[in-house]
Amino acid sequence: MDFELTRSENDETLLAQIDSIKTAENIQILIPFAKAYLGMFYVIEKELEEKEKVKLLANDELSKAIFLGFIASLDRKELPSIEQIAHAKAEKKEFPEGYVVLAGLDLIAKKSLADVSELDNDLIEKAIGFHFSNQSGYCNIWFEHLLAHDKNKVSSAMSKYWAAMLKNNASYLPGKSLVLGTNSDIDIIKNTILLLLENWSHCKVKTLLQLLHLAFIYSNKNKLLKVCEKVLVSPEFLRERAHLYWLATAYLISPEKYFAQLSNYVGRVKLKIMPLLDFIVLMLESKVEVSAKTVTQLLRMIAPVFPPQHHVYGAIGSLDINSKNVMLLFYYLACLKGEDVIVEVKSLRKARVMKIYSGVIDNLLEIRMRKENENNFSFPDFSEYIETLANNGCLQGRSNKFDLR
Repeated sequence: MDFELTRSENDETLLAQIDSIKTAENIQILIPFAKAYLGMFYVIEKELEEKEKVKLLANDELSKAIFLGFIASLDRKELPSIEQIAHAKAEKKEFPEGYVVLAGLDLIAKKSLADVSELDNDLIEKAIGFHFSNQSGYCNIWFEHLLAHDKNKVSSAMSKYWAAMLKNNASYLPGKSLVLGTNSDIDIIKNTILLLLENWSHCKVKTLLQLLHLAFIYSNKNKLLKVCEKVLVSPEFLRERAHLYWLATAYLISPEKYFAQLSNYVGRVKLKIMPLLDFIVLMLESKVEVSAKTVTQLLRMIAPVFPPQHHVYGAIGSLDINSKNVMLLFYYLACLKGEDVIVEVKSLRKARVMKIYSGVIDNLLEIRMRKENENNFSFPDFSEYIETLANNGCLQGRSNKFDLR
């Protein structure tokens, strides 16, 4: 690219419009310079300082006007709302003037990050929308500052942005790593998780599982139940696995109301009970609290379908994953506090469908009795629990030549 020629042409064409450039009155003129500033032109060396990239395309006088225009763009009332920005992104479009706003904010941030926090909330929302919609690969330090020091502003903006995108049935959700990423933000999760669950009806089942898991940890359970009930009004629109996860979530929050529905839905079908078992174990491992009665109900539903079962291959040589997860439910029951635990365990022993687990149930009763009556009783960890059951012949199941699918 001949920068001398480009700069000469820009000077000749744009110097006469320098006043409108300074005020961003003609914001369209500023767009290519903003893209250059943000490093979007591959012909300009990335190592150059941002202002120097612009100066390759304009003389000093014009460059100064352009930088003033970047900042002036932040005051323009004609900028699209965050909802409009999101609607455009959902349709795989963008507002190019967003690059000018991003350049202007970067100039302010480099001068004083504290000044970014003082900007009008409406402008910050729009800027956050542009941050995710007009992606340039540039590191917007002002966004990281807001995420660290003004989470409420970011949460509010993301709620509006995602809600608008999901209304347009967006296939991709920019910024979802704030909730689902390895470095997700807890405050963002708390403020947006229920909105995502309620509106992201077409998300992948794997994503739904992640969202429900996070909702159990961080959201208000009564509000989560209301979202479940709203979704379950129209189960015909749900995929089978998604329907199962929503029902299981509602059941864990309100077992008395949803036990019959969940039990009738899964029946004795392994292809439904297996993901149910995985779901329940995931929630329990995340410290989701359930009652002894709920655990025994789940065991009656699940355990008869997966009797103690061993692998016959090499190094695995232990309980298969489904049997192990069933034993986790028994272990969770053993660890629960409350006088009702023994009552529920005894009722479990009377159930005919649980006969194959009679040794496990007897051992569980023994553990509870010893815990209550022995001052120095040391409660076993899960590995010790399984080892004791195996040594006592309580896991007399069949061998599993092929993992259950």
